[in-house]
Amino acid sequence: MSGRPSLLTLPREIRDEIYTLLLNSSNVPPNSPEETGLRYREAVEDSVFSHRNIFYPPPTTWKGHTSALLQCNRQLRQEIVDFTASACLQKGGACKLDVMLKGCMLWPTWTKLIHPAGKMEHLEVNLRLFDVNEGGGLFWGCGGPGLTFVVLFRLLNRLLHHGPRFLYNERDNQSLEIQTLTLNVLHGSGEVLSPNDRPFEDLEDPAVKRKRRLKQEYKKIYQHICSSVSQVVRAGLLTDKIQTLEVCYGDAVKPFVTDHFAPRTTPSDEWEDWGFVWGVDEGMKVEKVDSPAIRNALITAT
Repeated sequence: MSGRPSLLTLPREIRDEIYTLLLNSSNVPPNSPEETGLRYREAVEDSVFSHRNIFYPPPTTWKGHTSALLQCNRQLRQEIVDFTASACLQKGGACKLDVMLKGCMLWPTWTKLIHPAGKMEHLEVNLRLFDVNEGGGLFWGCGGPGLTFVVLFRLLNRLLHHGPRFLYNERDNQSLEIQTLTLNVLHGSGEVLSPNDRPFEDLEDPAVKRKRRLKQEYKKIYQHICSSVSQVVRAGLLTDKIQTLEVCYGDAVKPFVTDHFAPRTTPSDEWEDWGFVWGVDEGMKVEKVDSPAIRNALITAT
């Protein structure tokens, strides 16, 4: 009589199918911040900072699956590592993160996540901007990065030091390394607003004029994001964390290579004055918020 079947007695092809079901996540991003449903945000006591917040997606169970499989035995651990590396290298294998931005508030949503063991080969981030005409100026400040970029920086910090769930977990907190990160600057609808005018457009049409003004606003935002990212890279904070970073807007692509700069673990005193915090945040506190509470926060912020 044959022994009791186990995961390792199954053919490798079937095991890979099981790994795919356990470790691959895909979601459709919300259409707008008002439609995000249950979220977790940081519990901020100071009302001055209450509208500079990030609404994180609910923690998922994938981390437990990954940790359990990695700790079973050497063979399973190696197969999981090989599987995630192979999945990331396949065509369309990049992990994808949708980030909606309105004012100084962010809503990140994983649209494709190949759950890694501490490393991502390629991460594509779609930064969708809402109400740019009302909050575009928040991308730049007097001599330093604007309030919006401080919130974006906070999200990046949480991703690199807490992992894909963003929230600190004392039991299995894990930092993350990213080979290549691509940041796409998009309209809230997901549309790519090309900086160039289309041929034969009626430049006197009010709708065309409005779109041209919006394009110019997006172009300025793209330039300010590139400038702020350059400061982060030159400070050495991304060295050994992200190897290559590129910011894209339409056909414009600005690449940054981080290993040219000596690594640092803390920002300068000036950056701390601007609100930048870098590293594991063990004191991070969050609270649940639903769609009505999010809508109230948006109304209050406007």
